[in-house]
Amino acid sequence: MTLLRSSLRPYGTSIFTAMSQQAARQQAVNLAQGAPDFGPPAALLAAADEAVRRGGHQYSMSIGVPALRQAIAADLLRRYRRQVDPETEVTVTAGASEAIWCAALGLLEPGDEAIVLEPCYEQYPPAVTAAGATVRYVPCDFPEFRLDPERLVEAFNPRTRLVFLNTPWNPAGRVLREPELTLIGELAEKYDAYLVADETYEHLTFDGVAHLPVAEVAACRDRTVTISSVSKTFSATGWRVGWAVAPPALTAALRAVKQFVTFAPATPLQLATAVMVTDAPASGYYELLRAQYAQRRAVLRDYLQRTPLTLADNEGTFFLLGRCADDDVEYCTELIHSRGVAAIPASRFYADPQRGRGLVRFAFCKRLDTLRLAGDRLTAGG
Repeated sequence: MTLLRSSLRPYGTSIFTAMSQQAARQQAVNLAQGAPDFGPPAALLAAADEAVRRGGHQYSMSIGVPALRQAIAADLLRRYRRQVDPETEVTVTAGASEAIWCAALGLLEPGDEAIVLEPCYEQYPPAVTAAGATVRYVPCDFPEFRLDPERLVEAFNPRTRLVFLNTPWNPAGRVLREPELTLIGELAEKYDAYLVADETYEHLTFDGVAHLPVAEVAACRDRTVTISSVSKTFSATGWRVGWAVAPPALTAALRAVKQFVTFAPATPLQLATAVMVTDAPASGYYELLRAQYAQRRAVLRDYLQRTPLTLADNEGTFFLLGRCADDDVEYCTELIHSRGVAAIPASRFYADPQRGRGLVRFAFCKRLDTLRLAGDRLTAGG
């Protein structure tokens, strides 16, 4: 680590990597990493097979194959009546992570600040730091994780350049509401800041709670980079196909960085994604996806409610967050060794781990038999 740029050293090794490695060594059921233990839908695999057979083995355009950009634009028009130009407002990236980093590196100047809501996905802070900017955290409290307007107003200042939002929110499990987003948009306009909306769990909401795209809120519309991907929606975390949708000026900044990073994701996988994005709505895929995940959530939640953990509500994503009475890092380490189940110590989603002390995240993006095996281990012995 002594050769690593000093500003990035505090972030250390990803907690997902560390816990997954421990789980593998102990042959534990891995509910730590948000990666399904089942494959993508058959329609997506068939589209990939067809794309490989038909060619498409060379570089695509850096901004993505036209078919996928057009499919994303058509999907936004169909679902939200939002009209975007696939040539100037849609960019295909190597997963949502690349889009996050390209937005940070393309839009932040050294000395700028970026607001991040806590608990936060671990990609946001190092991306800000790598751009030479400073992270300003706005903590939200377990178990409701409601956004405190006073904390938010206090965080904004003339140095604020970006605000990172995640809705549905990993790991909090919340879906941000219109009044919250309106306030954020109004503050962004006041301070000439922009919003990076990570909406990779957009199709995974429950109990009648609907996902509200940040860019659909009037106060946010012209200032938002919206990010999504195939990873969660189509159970293809290893494909690394994502996208960013933004007004032309924001898109140009993101693309200026993106062309020098991966250049472009795998062409056949982009072509297959275009087919799936186009066909999924008519096939009823999204309704089936939500129903299947609602069942998985119910199974794991039933087991966790039989443990001493206090659970937060889950409105979206495929994670359940609970609070233990002990240090969460020690709890998760002991869980692997004594119960054979891996979870994430969620204090790692906070700049100051004490703010998240005792929080534990479990992923339910697993087969039902996997969840039942983990649940039996978690509840064995009463």
